[in-house]
Amino acid sequence: FNGKRDFMNVFIASSASKTIDEKYLDIAKETSEYLASKGLDLVFGGASFSMMGECFKKFIEHDRNVEAFTVEMYKNDLEALKGANCHLVDDTLVRFKEMYDLSDIILILPGGIGTLAELASALEEYRSNKEHKLILIYNKDGFYSKIFEWMNQNINEGFLSQTLNNDFKVVEDLDSLKMYVEEFMED
Repeated sequence: FNGKRDFMNVFIASSASKTIDEKYLDIAKETSEYLASKGLDLVFGGASFSMMGECFKKFIEHDRNVEAFTVEMYKNDLEALKGANCHLVDDTLVRFKEMYDLSDIILILPGGIGTLAELASALEEYRSNKEHKLILIYNKDGFYSKIFEWMNQNINEGFLSQTLNNDFKVVEDLDSLKMYVEEFMED
């Protein structure tokens, strides 16, 4: 995945839980519909269901390139991802790094521990390398507000740099997401 590209990839981190509220599936659908229609290609964790599955479907509907990454434990999930370029990697750390490196935009949608790990890893990779990437955290209905409180506590106590909040953008709806994406794509 090295070299100059004439396209942009968006890594969407999101839930693969089958027990979440429909409103989260709607977030995945609406954001993916918009991003795919803007000509972005998808990089994601390789599940065909839940929020990940909704993202996958929208990008395939728009005939966009899809790169799906997973580990041995979930390799059967790749079989349902017709049209995706599927990658089986050794572990979740390698999985994240491959997805991050391949992406220009990192979008963190609501999710569980895997999504939280991807959020923390994206912020640390960005902080350590200061690459030209856009990190968006979708905080619909305050989903990540407790994480932001924790970050601010860590900033106040000296564990995190004051500049951390400059490393990402918080969006609470599709309109604010569009604004940041369009600004970044013009850059």
